[in-house]
Amino acid sequence: MKGSTSRVIRATAGADKTLMKTTFLSYYISMYNTVNEKVGYQNAPVTVDEIYDFLQDLKHEAGEPIPDIAKEDISFSFHVLKMLGICKSA
Repeated sequence: MKGSTSRVIRATAGADKTLMKTTFLSYYISMYNTVNEKVGYQNAPVTVDEIYDFLQDLKHEAGEPIPDIAKEDISFSFHVLKMLGICKSA
């Protein structure tokens, strides 16, 4: 699995920026999953729209500094994290 993940990242234009976004998103996806578990949604798959909305709420309501993240970035991050076997999404 590890080799195929690195091929996907290297083949992506702007690999450095993509890797930074994926790292950023993996943290917030993990945070979102932890919150879901705490409120009783254990093992519930997460959607791209849920993460996107979560980030927009952080940006606009909490005033957190959030990089420019598109839904495509979130989808790609889910793909990479699923390839690594550490994330599940809907």
